[in-house]
Amino acid sequence: MESLYNELRIEIFKFVDTPISLALTNKKWYAISQDPQSRADWLIFKYGHAHALFHAVRLGNSFLTSEVLHSLLSKNAIISRYFIQRLLMHFGPYDEKLIELKIEHNVNQVDFDRIRAFQKKLSSPWASNLPLPIFTKLITAGYNILNDENLVIKGNDMELFHFLSAGPLVINQAPQKLFQNLADIKDLIINKKFVPFPPRPKPAHEDTVEYIQLMQSRAHEEYPPKDGYENSRQLNVIARAILIHPDLVTLWKEIGYYEICSDVNDLVMQGALLILFPPTPPADWERPDTKIVVKRLKQLINLGFKLTASVMEEALHLFEHKLNEIGDVLLESFQIIHKKKSKSAIASLCLIQAIKPERSHRKTDLLEFLNDRIDQPEKAMKNALECYKVGFRYNTFSIKKIKIRSLSVHSNLYYWILKKFGPNSEATQKCFEDIMESRIWIDLKSQEILEREIPDHLTRCAFNAICSIYLEFCNERIPFKANYLQYLTLVNNEEIIRPLFEISLPNLFGLELKCNSYKIDYEYNRPEINNDQNNNKRKYTDMNEQPEHPDRSGWIKLIEDLQTLVNNNTDITETFRTNFEKFLERITSSQNQEINEEVCPKRLKQ
Repeated sequence: MESLYNELRIEIFKFVDTPISLALTNKKWYAISQDPQSRADWLIFKYGHAHALFHAVRLGNSFLTSEVLHSLLSKNAIISRYFIQRLLMHFGPYDEKLIELKIEHNVNQVDFDRIRAFQKKLSSPWASNLPLPIFTKLITAGYNILNDENLVIKGNDMELFHFLSAGPLVINQAPQKLFQNLADIKDLIINKKFVPFPPRPKPAHEDTVEYIQLMQSRAHEEYPPKDGYENSRQLNVIARAILIHPDLVTLWKEIGYYEICSDVNDLVMQGALLILFPPTPPADWERPDTKIVVKRLKQLINLGFKLTASVMEEALHLFEHKLNEIGDVLLESFQIIHKKKSKSAIASLCLIQAIKPERSHRKTDLLEFLNDRIDQPEKAMKNALECYKVGFRYNTFSIKKIKIRSLSVHSNLYYWILKKFGPNSEATQKCFEDIMESRIWIDLKSQEILEREIPDHLTRCAFNAICSIYLEFCNERIPFKANYLQYLTLVNNEEIIRPLFEISLPNLFGLELKCNSYKIDYEYNRPEINNDQNNNKRKYTDMNEQPEHPDRSGWIKLIEDLQTLVNNNTDITETFRTNFEKFLERITSSQNQEINEEVCPKRLKQ
């Protein structure tokens, strides 16, 4: 029975994303995590036979032992000539002492920033810490499995494939050259087991200095990358060859590389559409109709590629400047392939991808295109925002502890939503919650170190975006909800608090506005919005969907409670107390009998 339990544990172990979390629960799971067979099964299940060895090396010598390697090879993990070539290239550490001496004795090297930048480039390569016995065993296995005594280990099979597949030639001239080299390409795949390394996982987008530096370094990285992952330029070589000769997919699957379609899925599908709709069409080009587009995409789908929401949105984004010409052709083609979904449903799926944080929305053509083809655009936008957790994320305690709180998506999108749906829509309110929490986080960090304007890690661009979009929403008289108050009592910055007491609450209770808008001194650049359409939609929202006094009763109760709270709660900032007292004085002196009876009746009767 115990052996059966162990088999079940091994089977469960394969499905765990991070085995360390399970290994720490008890001794039995720890023993399973140390078992070579369990580790090999986990690698192959998670990454496939083609990439199991790459990830085994990447995880390091604490994970890859001789026993794990033996188990991987016995389970037919693919070891290719290209893998051996890359292994040799990245094995072993740098001589750091030699590097330091070179820097020290370089009399022209006085720029310490350049020295530090150079040292950062010296991060440990993918296979640098591999133990010598494991390295030796991998090299030996490569010779034995590939059955090649004269193994060309000083080459680079990715570069070889690039030339054999006519990479240097334009797409119209490439097919002839590729077919001339087809026998060599087949030998490279079938006999040399050529498999590209896996694509690098995309980092989560952040408005941090570190993220910007990471993306800049990747944009100028040397080939092959030190982290071992294949970069997009090389994967484009693979995708281009597949588009010219799709049967290459069958060859790769024949050797066990079943992940070929998922590894280059987006590149292949987008490449197919770019060939159909070239950026600079030749003189004899004719625009494909829906049937031609569907036929081409289905050919690729039959090979194992997928028309995902990401692929569809990326295609529309790619042709954003041509949506008036080909947008509906693409959308109709996608709908035919996804026949169980309506055009509105497909546009809604694309909308989720279109608002991802890395999109700047300097142009809003795609947003307008999708919005006009969705049956319930505001509901679809609200659902899309929920996918990125737009809104309040933290309570008044946890927001003080977090390292960074930036906008969940780009501020230009919030601006577009504000102009498109108006200040009273639910989608706009969710955006304002997100903006407010980010703005309050900045203020809390500035309270910690008074001379610091921008919090650590946050970029100047993100700082300007948060501060400016907050004031833009306030200038549009967006209503403050009663539940915002718990956050606003923490604030020390007049710029954040004044819109509540000078615009929102006076507007709610019918008081004369002393300030209609605030000057925005932060650098920002917003997209142009189609005003005619906006005014119609905003008028519909304002007149037909919103109550006359939204959230008024909640604010009345809060104002009554605050009179006691501001005098007894030390967590409330002095700035908030001062602005609150000024607002109470305005109510007290108001000639509006209705307001006097509704707000703070006990105080006003004394």
